[in-house]
Amino acid sequence: MQILIAIIIFLEIISYIIIFDVVLSWLTLFWLKIRPKFIADIIDPLYENIKKILPTTLWPIDFTPIVVIIAILFIKWALYILFPDLVTEINNLMN
Repeated sequence: MQILIAIIIFLEIISYIIIFDVVLSWLTLFWLKIRPKFIADIIDPLYENIKKILPTTLWPIDFTPIVVIIAILFIKWALYILFPDLVTEINNLMN
């Protein structure tokens, strides 16, 4: 059960890093290019794997972060369905 909780926490951290990366990419609208190397090292391999499978770019908009977030949500949902006790364990951990 502990490994499943670690996987859920890892997926949450990746989700927050993706959201942070998207917000930083919006700063390019103001001619500020800020992207820490550790974020690029974590996120770029995920994006490259998705881009190999799906065409995720529509003109200047890249939908790869959305696809990765949806995949993470699906994995978490599947874990919660397969292991119903996981929900109570995480709730106990949060309290």
